[in-house]
Amino acid sequence: MPLLRNGHLVNDNPWVRIEDDAPFPVHAANGEHSDAPALVSMSRFLELQAHINNGVSGVFLSPEDNVELLAEHLHRIQLIVIGFPKYTDGRGYSQARMLREQFHFAGELRASGDIRPDQLLFMARAGIDAFEFVEAPDESQIKQILSRFQVNYQPSYALPVAG
Repeated sequence: MPLLRNGHLVNDNPWVRIEDDAPFPVHAANGEHSDAPALVSMSRFLELQAHINNGVSGVFLSPEDNVELLAEHLHRIQLIVIGFPKYTDGRGYSQARMLREQFHFAGELRASGDIRPDQLLFMARAGIDAFEFVEAPDESQIKQILSRFQVNYQPSYALPVAG
């Protein structure tokens, strides 16, 4: 999946998503333990917290997940991927704002799913700083969108680099 980070499309995404029914820890094709950072659902992450060295530092949120349950674990999390199953579902915006403003999450917040280029500025203003697209967007359109507005009238989460 194409990933937009710091205003540029990149192919470097080392994270491995482990489904809830998949064995853990992740093993490479040769049977050895994988060193790739692991990304799991919020429910699986909370289950794994009983194991001190579980190797998980990424969480995938569904729209119905309650981010307050992650509050005491945020210091262990490097990446939170917020799922947007439909572009019309705005719950991910609320999750992002809560994570940034109420819980002061400083790691990467990534939007994934049905992401449209015209939503990028709104998502960035909610605190999302990376975007995972299903299909690669037009890079010139992305640059135009990210540089379109220099001033916003409404308060938002301030990111050093949008997108």
